[in-house]
Amino acid sequence: MNPSRTKLSVLVATLILLLLCSSAISAQAPMVKSSGNDERPAQALFEDANGYLGRRYQEFNKQKLPYDSKLEQRTKQEQLDLAKQNALTLRARKKFKGDDLYYLGLLYHLANDGNAALASMQEFLKNNRDGSKAQSARSVVVLYATKSNDLPTAEAAVKDYQVHEPQLAEDRYKMEFLLADAYQRLNKFDMVVEHAEKILEAAKNFASTNKDETFKRDDMLLKSAIMLSNGYMKTSQKQKAVEMFSELRRLALALPSGSLYKQSTINLRFLDPKFNAQQLFEDVAALPKPNLPEIIATQWIDQQPVKLSELRGQVILLDFWATWCGPCRYTFPKLTEWNKSYKDKGLVILGLTKYYGRADTRPLTPGEELVYLREFKKRNQLSYGFVVGDSNVNDLNYGVLSIPTTFLIDRQGIIRFISTGSGEEEIAQLGSMIKKVMDEPMSPINTSENSDKK
Repeated sequence: MNPSRTKLSVLVATLILLLLCSSAISAQAPMVKSSGNDERPAQALFEDANGYLGRRYQEFNKQKLPYDSKLEQRTKQEQLDLAKQNALTLRARKKFKGDDLYYLGLLYHLANDGNAALASMQEFLKNNRDGSKAQSARSVVVLYATKSNDLPTAEAAVKDYQVHEPQLAEDRYKMEFLLADAYQRLNKFDMVVEHAEKILEAAKNFASTNKDETFKRDDMLLKSAIMLSNGYMKTSQKQKAVEMFSELRRLALALPSGSLYKQSTINLRFLDPKFNAQQLFEDVAALPKPNLPEIIATQWIDQQPVKLSELRGQVILLDFWATWCGPCRYTFPKLTEWNKSYKDKGLVILGLTKYYGRADTRPLTPGEELVYLREFKKRNQLSYGFVVGDSNVNDLNYGVLSIPTTFLIDRQGIIRFISTGSGEEEIAQLGSMIKKVMDEPMSPINTSENSDKK
């Protein structure tokens, strides 16, 4: 079994629960079969129980049945009973071989028998120190040891994880989070800080290697930062909390991520009401130079299709919006004004939206929505170009969870400001930054590069 499949196995109960809760189900569910003289291998016994909800879900889905909460609970109970039954079958065998104890531990985990899962995984680890199953077993040990406040056992498992392979940033994040949370419940905030710093480190490692998992990445970074900030505040280290969130804002520019930038800014303002949001952008040389994701679109309205890389040397304003968004409409006059004032000086405004399948409460086909967008543009006298996508890819690439969100990109391809709202102060700050960036000359090096491209 590969590492990703092993990791999924450890957490499968939670994952399939989410899948089932999002589905419509209703039917009479079969009873779990008696084991009898079941000679199946340990892995087969686990996969039988592990896949039970998935199999039942497929049956319900094929029948297109409506949701039934009673059946949902009954089906989950059947899986738990099957896991218990298969665990008893495996436990009754006189000798364990190979990975039997590992799969026994997973069966107990699926059956919500934490003590038995912990004991089985500890027994497995006595003779199995390396490999993906051993690392997964350590994750289970940490889970149930922290639940019972046996923190020395959990600490030892995490230390063992650090010196064996393979190591996954997400697994390290989860184990350190469990420890930090356990110490937080015990009001041992010096230990919260120790482990929360490791959580944030793991989250950053995950961000560097999982660039396509935008929302999970941002969620991990933000949760670890909040946990660490709480630890800092409880140990009278407020300045460290401020510095940590300030660095997270800088990271948000590098990724880029509008959501991470917004949440980091909110937390900074909570920590320090006098916090100067503009200070980050004052030292231009210190700003990160991101690898800007290209815009993916199916339609361009009053704008020739273009790549951001082709716009180097111009100032770009990427405005994420939607026709149904009231705050977005509030920004239209300013966007129009900026376009009129700076278009001839090299400002390119791109209004990024996507097909939502509706407008003014009416359902629309993509073709009808495109017509609506063109009419909407004329009706609101918007002079800049629209970019229309048919998926969430642009939102994902730029970490956009709320609109309006606007990215100001200078002539060197550096993000100089992110606006995440339509308040007067926010719009004024964006306007001020646009003016500042427009007044900056093209650097000699980049001017030469731009000329070479031509």
